[in-house]
Amino acid sequence: MNSNFYLPRKLLSSDRTYTEEELLAASKYLVVLAEPGGGKTELMGSLAQQLGTSRVSASVFGYADADLQNRPLVIDAFDELAKVDQSGIYKLLAKARNAKPTCLIISSRSSEWDNAATNAFEEFLGSTPLVVRLFEFDEAEQRAIFEHHIQGEDFAAFQTEVARFDLDALLPNPQFLKLFADAYIESQRRFADKCSIFEQAVERLAKEANAYVTRANPTLSTTHKVELSSEVFAKLLLSGADGVSTSEVTEDRMYPLLASLFCSNIAADGILATRLFKPGDRTAIHHPVHKIVAEYCAASYLSRRIADPEDPLTLPKCLPIIAPNSIVRDELRGLLGWLATLGVDLHLKLTQDLHAKLTHPDGSIMA
Repeated sequence: MNSNFYLPRKLLSSDRTYTEEELLAASKYLVVLAEPGGGKTELMGSLAQQLGTSRVSASVFGYADADLQNRPLVIDAFDELAKVDQSGIYKLLAKARNAKPTCLIISSRSSEWDNAATNAFEEFLGSTPLVVRLFEFDEAEQRAIFEHHIQGEDFAAFQTEVARFDLDALLPNPQFLKLFADAYIESQRRFADKCSIFEQAVERLAKEANAYVTRANPTLSTTHKVELSSEVFAKLLLSGADGVSTSEVTEDRMYPLLASLFCSNIAADGILATRLFKPGDRTAIHHPVHKIVAEYCAASYLSRRIADPEDPLTLPKCLPIIAPNSIVRDELRGLLGWLATLGVDLHLKLTQDLHAKLTHPDGSIMA
């Protein structure tokens, strides 16, 4: 696939549709919302390019220097900041106001942006932002994405195969479309079930994509790369970290040192050379390629360990982290859903925990 391939987006606010150019002309204060994998980051990169600036992630913006003063600010992935700091919106907007931006654009998952966030924006910046949502890709655009991602394949046949499992409704989401396309090729164009679609997609992402790459040292097998990556993703999600660092100089709470995530001396650097990871905004920083992938892999890793009777990791040990006080952490709902899909009996355990909290010592139910 041509990595520079990009389809201009349309955006919707109430009953009005904007092109990217019209959006930039409509307001100097913008908030872009979309579901996971909807293409927010690519859009923010396009808007930044049109404004003659660079996209910066919300977590990195908090450490940004004064070189962002008096220029357009394009801040991506506010939701990643919100999940670890409930007051993150106030800190971000305060820093943005101090930068005196000529234009401010923020992207977020719709689940992490509400009326309170919009009100905070107005209080800090003195103006109500124009809140827009990404317009879904139509079938012609889906075909274009597919044909650039997997060259020489029949989109109609792929579409039919995906529809067999009632997953065609997810094709307007470009990240899902690409995942399903990878799984389609890996499964020899015939899916077995829904779980196998993701399993095969992840396996394809872990394989070396460049036939001309050679290494002097033995490389990790595809299976081993998936296993190690899944362990990393599980630890990142459960701890609320953003990614990993390969340098002690850049490691911190949000980017732990990759080597520190393993108990034994494992040469895990090879996983960063796969498409399961993408480079961060700073040197030596790496992120999961997408949270959708990280959630599936992490759930697969945890479910295997939970199912192993000889493994000390059990569901009762996991749930206090995933669902403290039997309330699932918002950022881990996808992980929990995959755990249930992969056969972990979560409903019974959560029900038992909730019942225990509502029951008096004498066995009667609390009011």
